[in-house]
Amino acid sequence: MPIRHHLAAATVLALAALSASGQTPAPPATPQLPAPQSPAIQIAPQAILNRTTIVLDPAHGGIDSGSRIGDSTLEKDVTLALAFKLRSLLSARGFTVTMTRDADNPTEPTPTASPLTLDDRAGIANHTHAVACLLLHATGRGKGVHLYASQLAPSPGVTSPEPWLTAQAPWIPASRQLESRLAQALTRAEIPTLSSVASIRPVDSLACPALVVELAPETDDPDSIADADYQQRVAQAISGALVFWPSQLQPPLKFAPAPAGAQP
Repeated sequence: MPIRHHLAAATVLALAALSASGQTPAPPATPQLPAPQSPAIQIAPQAILNRTTIVLDPAHGGIDSGSRIGDSTLEKDVTLALAFKLRSLLSARGFTVTMTRDADNPTEPTPTASPLTLDDRAGIANHTHAVACLLLHATGRGKGVHLYASQLAPSPGVTSPEPWLTAQAPWIPASRQLESRLAQALTRAEIPTLSSVASIRPVDSLACPALVVELAPETDDPDSIADADYQQRVAQAISGALVFWPSQLQPPLKFAPAPAGAQP
């Protein structure tokens, strides 16, 4: 007799026995399906913080040139040039530097060499569990360096899984502390500095201390933003401030208790 016939007969006999004894058979258990997973947006809260790793994200690249600054300067070229200077200085100070791109095209291959999406950039950064993530931008407005932390409200700790668009929330205190450290260093280097908050993706999706570092021209001439000596002074100030950052950083709680009354 096939196996399924044996199982069916056994089930009938079991039910008959329960009925004869006056017991009511228990309803069949409802199978527990696993929660849906989205590999692109999951962050491992148990990962150890890599205190010697820094992520640099030179915005734009490839067919995405960003904004045009002055007569002949493209934002994508400025952000990459600044990233190279920062990488050199940070590497010399013992950091491991991960860049989302190290050429005009993305570091990781994409169809038709298209630019990385914002989620791609966040995924690269979150995979490293870095001690700091700097998103490099450039603008023709203003002077010096503009620093932006996320304007998300801080949350008490890291939950699992983290909502993708608010993964930065537990790191807000650390990000604002990092913003203050960089602003102080840039001011000491006599580089005009503006510190603020903004909702700029993919900062809100980053599970690390994260800032937008937006370079503006040094003088009234917009093309002065591309001056190599100016960019080097900015990079030296930022890299110098990051030397002691790993020992100063207090990461959020890895597993925050759920709020009272919260649904699992």
